[in-house]
Amino acid sequence: MTDSPERSVVVASTLIMLACLVLGLLAGGMLVIGVAFVSFWKSLSPSDFQTWFASYSHLIGRLMIPLGAGSVAATAAALVSCWSGPATRRAWLLVAALSAIGVMVTYPVFFAGTNEAFVRGGLSDSTVRSLLDRWAA
Repeated sequence: MTDSPERSVVVASTLIMLACLVLGLLAGGMLVIGVAFVSFWKSLSPSDFQTWFASYSHLIGRLMIPLGAGSVAATAAALVSCWSGPATRRAWLLVAALSAIGVMVTYPVFFAGTNEAFVRGGLSDSTVRSLLDRWAA
């Protein structure tokens, strides 16, 4: 059974809206972390920060990792569904997909190791401050 052109347009439009929604949620989550959480974390003593991070960071990961993966999946699906459409749309969806992939690549490259060090605890005050400053940069 072949898809009608109208159905293809509906599927593509739905995937684009889904990609926008998930990318918006990911960007909002990153903004909350960057503005609210980092400010809060920097206000804590290094030992209190490590205690807080060990207790609650898994909740942030439970939200942000699926949002990141969903962003990659949604933008890739939208890109595939719109591939035969206008070049401008395809280009913007490609930029969105590559951006989502870039965000996801930063997690294992930098954040995963740093987060694990914070969760393990036992870091010196200067190490915590240095890692947190680097993490927040």
